[in-house]
Amino acid sequence: MFHLIRIICPLLVLAALASAGAAQAATYYVATTGNDGTTCAQAQNSGTPRRTIAGGVDCLAGGDTLIFAAGTYAGQILNPPGGSAGAYTTIKGAEGGRPKIVKAGAFDRGLYCNNGVSCHYIEVRGFEFDSPYDGVKLYGTDALGYAHHINFINNIVHDTTNTALLIFSSATGFVGGDHLIQNNEFHHIGIGTPGYVPGMNVIYNPGNRTIIEGNIFHNNTNCIGIWAAGLTLQNVVIRRNRFYDIGRMDIDTWQVGANMSSAVHVSVPGGGHQIYNNLIYNSGSTSVFRGINVGARANSTTNFSIYNNTFYNLLHASAYCVLTPYAAAQIKNNIAYLAGAGFSGGTQENNLTTNPSFVDADAANFRLQSGSMAIDAGMTVPGVTVDYAGTPRPQGAAYDIGAYEGNGAGDASPAAPSGLKIQ
Repeated sequence: MFHLIRIICPLLVLAALASAGAAQAATYYVATTGNDGTTCAQAQNSGTPRRTIAGGVDCLAGGDTLIFAAGTYAGQILNPPGGSAGAYTTIKGAEGGRPKIVKAGAFDRGLYCNNGVSCHYIEVRGFEFDSPYDGVKLYGTDALGYAHHINFINNIVHDTTNTALLIFSSATGFVGGDHLIQNNEFHHIGIGTPGYVPGMNVIYNPGNRTIIEGNIFHNNTNCIGIWAAGLTLQNVVIRRNRFYDIGRMDIDTWQVGANMSSAVHVSVPGGGHQIYNNLIYNSGSTSVFRGINVGARANSTTNFSIYNNTFYNLLHASAYCVLTPYAAAQIKNNIAYLAGAGFSGGTQENNLTTNPSFVDADAANFRLQSGSMAIDAGMTVPGVTVDYAGTPRPQGAAYDIGAYEGNGAGDASPAAPSGLKIQ
């Protein structure tokens, strides 16, 4: 019995500590009608919120939640306390409204962490960042460490002076990253106040092991740059994103003068990057456009996968869907229709460059009609188990080519389940 008590008591203590830790997490509220003279205890009631970004963030401890009512707020979310793997510090817009963050100073960011590794396990969701210098800056050094596990979800960032996301990571050792950039909209990034610098990236260095998925990029010059001077980067996943009107110097004249434009470019050594199930269309009005560019600076990139993407209507005859000098870049199961110069370099297999019979390309519906040459014509590729819409692959005898998986029934929707029984 004594031994049993010795075992049970520590377990009870640990359970109590875990329960106490969970109970300490609090939710605070901010609204433009609030008052920063409200105590933090009072600000836990949505009826007595604080008024400003700084006032709300000042109440936070790691793992807490800060909810903003709809309205316009000036300033930036500076160095909120880091959470933990099981309890992110969360800063979000209230249900039913999207708060707008505007800059109060010329160099304001939406989220600005300048304290390295202590910036971790933070989630920002549901905001509009209107004309900031950067939407997010995650600063770090070898001495400070590097930010990790930042979730940036369901935000809109536009008309920035500089980048949408500026991220620092280590030159060696692949330190810094593990971020999630999901379901955001980015447009007119780097348009500048007062002047635009051609070639600005929407995401400047995603960090290592970062997932970029479900985002919409439009009216930008360069979108995702796996790049920062002197770095190596590995295992970035870019999937199920939509890119359109990229590198459109004919309609976005502020881009004129850029020496390159791209949806994705890899310009550092590293490897393990996966780019799949993306849509890239109505882009590239000049010869400097590359849908996916793996450049000469990526001189030791290995195991680089470019699978099941759909490229359509690249406007310039010399614009490339994919351009790379490296055989290690695996280019498989992609559609490139009316797509400029198509593919150059890499190891190419099972790509379709003739009419794939989209449902309605003019309306940007790139699902496959029944009878499409892309249906069941692909090869099985590791890791790509669903399509752009989340439909499992394969739906038929084999993978389909392109970002969508069809079933040959005319609408490219998943087949209804059969053989079900009530038990």
